[in-house]
Amino acid sequence: MEKILIDYNKNDHKITVKTIDTPIKIVSSGEVIAETSDAILLSEQDHDDTVYVPIRDAKLKFFKESKKTSKCPYKGTADYYSLLINGEEKTDVVWRYIKPTLDFIPIKDYVAFYSNAIEKIQY
Repeated sequence: MEKILIDYNKNDHKITVKTIDTPIKIVSSGEVIAETSDAILLSEQDHDDTVYVPIRDAKLKFFKESKKTSKCPYKGTADYYSLLINGEEKTDVVWRYIKPTLDFIPIKDYVAFYSNAIEKIQY
């Protein structure tokens, strides 16, 4: 059963984070780069829904640390990774909030992927 982890609604901005009940696989460049039964879905006002997976369930051998960061006024500062798969690099397409704001602590040990970085998410 789906469980809501975060129901944020401040300054007229709504963000919901809930568990995903089914196991998922995330595929990029023909490789499974993450596989988990503990994914969460972040739904943010004026943005597409985003699947986050625990960093422990991502295949870090494909990840390359990046110097890029970005700041979200709600979630905090995101650190980025590039994907390096079979000699092909997709730059700055994975992010995580290593030190999220207090309201978003549940996403701390999770990573997310830009849609152009992945071929598919299998549920």
